[in-house]
Order: sequence, then structure tokens, then C-alpha cells
Amino acid sequence: MTITHVDVLTTIARSLVHTRQYRDVDEALRGLALDEVSRKIARYQRRIRHFEHKYGMDFQTFSARLEDGATIAEEDDWMAWRSALSLLADWERAYRELQSAPSRS
Repeated sequence: MTITHVDVLTTIARSLVHTRQYRDVDEALRGLALDEVSRKIARYQRRIRHFEHKYGMDFQTFSARLEDGATIAEEDDWMAWRSALSLLADWERAYRELQSAPSRS
């Protein structure tokens, strides 16, 4: 018998309900998802702050500065920074959707 990711998550959720950390399995699954999404958001916020600190400016200002020429390292950082901003927006959207999704319970 193969155990699926759904089986694993349901087992964890049931355990959390059993220990009274959540009212029901749906609430536990939502809580687990929100926790994971929150970790992703924090990760990309840290990455963005790293670049802001490294260059002493925001992404928009950095992008404008690179229009006059950039090193390969700066171009690499620009792509990583842009990616972090995009992924942060995606994870923030996922968080809002999870929060606003109607509960089945």
C-alpha cells in the first residue's frame, strides 16, 4: 500500500485535532497550510531585505541604476531579486486566498 501526501497530511491533522490544537481536520489542514505559506513569505522577505541592504536601495531604484550598465554579478542579483519579489507576491496571494476560503465545518 502506498501512502500519499494526502494520507500523511490527514494523519497529522487528525493528531492535531486529537490533542485539541484545532477543532477539526479542515481547520488543522488550513492551519498547517497557513503556517507553511507564512514561512515562505518570511523567506522571500528576508531575501528581498538582503538585496536592499546589500545595495542600499529598493528594487526599482536598483533597476534604474542598472540601465546605465551592470556587472554580471549585478545582473544575477537583479534576476534573483526580481524572482524573490514575484514569488513573495505569489505566496502573499496564496495566504490571502487561504484565509478567505470558506470553511467546510
